[in-house]
Amino acid sequence: MSKVQGITEILGIFPWLATGQRKRRLSSEELKLVERYRELSESDRIAMRYLVDAMRSVSRF
Repeated sequence: MSKVQGITEILGIFPWLATGQRKRRLSSEELKLVERYRELSESDRIAMRYLVDAMRSVSRF
């Protein structure tokens, strides 16, 4: 699994990357977000996972 696929699977974003069914290229903004995520420390990554999970639990979508 590539780094981008691992990151997207953890965050639950860009589901086509996590499943390997990539339908389009990432935009420049999406690539910047992935790069910024890679620069985070391990504790910041863990905190981000908790934040994304919390956002999912309160979202209607």
